[in-house]
Amino acid sequence: MKDHRTKLVYPVPALLLCVGLGACGDDPSVVATAQEPVAPAEPGAPSEPSSPFKLLAPAANAPAAFSQPRAGVPLGTGEVAFVAIDEALPEADVASVGPRAAVFSQAPAPEGGVLPPPRLIYAGEELVSPLDIEASADEKTLFVADYAGGTEGAGAILRLSLSGDARSFAADGWSPRSVTLGPDELLYFSGVDPESGEPGVFRLRGDNVEPVFVGAPLVDPSGIALFRDGRVLVADTRLLDGGALFGDVTASEAGVVLIQNGGASVYATGFATGFPAGIALSVDESTLIISGQGPDRRDSVYLVNVATPREAPTIVTDVFSEEHDSSAGLKRAHDANVFIWSSLSFAGGTVFRIEG
Repeated sequence: MKDHRTKLVYPVPALLLCVGLGACGDDPSVVATAQEPVAPAEPGAPSEPSSPFKLLAPAANAPAAFSQPRAGVPLGTGEVAFVAIDEALPEADVASVGPRAAVFSQAPAPEGGVLPPPRLIYAGEELVSPLDIEASADEKTLFVADYAGGTEGAGAILRLSLSGDARSFAADGWSPRSVTLGPDELLYFSGVDPESGEPGVFRLRGDNVEPVFVGAPLVDPSGIALFRDGRVLVADTRLLDGGALFGDVTASEAGVVLIQNGGASVYATGFATGFPAGIALSVDESTLIISGQGPDRRDSVYLVNVATPREAPTIVTDVFSEEHDSSAGLKRAHDANVFIWSSLSFAGGTVFRIEG
């Protein structure tokens, strides 16, 4: 295994946000921004955002080692596992291993220090175009949704040990876009039925794929969030291509679909998302967090009140909104309000950790 450690660590501004539902005033659609200029800080330095977030700070940023992080997942050790482009792979090695996609882990910064170098878990021919990553309940196994991987290049979920040594495929041929561990400890993923060619949400029971919902209104399903009662939310990057629109919504192309009792309906819309589209529920299931983009394509975070999902969401913008079309994956820890959000471009590609 190659050593990808580097001494080059780029400073990234800390973030100051007004993020509570209604925390920026009585209007839930208010755009929240930092009120004072934010001074640059070393990577890993905590910010001082308003309630409910206790921390919002870079969790991984090392442009000499990786770029374009698509998604990450927090681990109980304080580490973050994420998928990105391997920038330290020598050009001579590219021909032998194929695409430069890789899985990394990043340890937290020591108190008062900077982020240590990220650790390469795996880069090789079994990984082609990863879009999302999840961890098993015991955090001994990672699951990577690779929509162009698998034995025939039609996509698969790559099961991967934390060491990277043990690997196997699941959902081979189903073109997975996203993967999430449900409260029932089954893996749920968005993808395409290889027989019908229709988009849908599926789950893995052992090695068997079971359909949860397939077909319209889904067009390009992506990130998944699950309620404890079995209801499923799935973000769709191109929902309005299928005409799924309610109310007077403008500047919208994406949306979130609710799947329950064998049916599907539009849950929330009025925004755009990146690819993949990341969503996550808070532990108490009161807030849906969406990695989105505003009407001008600037990266934004949308907070939807689960009690009133069709009302205007709170829109959070800050220094990461300097980038356009860079919002990517968003994942919550299994049992805590710890979230990992990925920006493809900010400061060379940054993985953020949010605690609240």
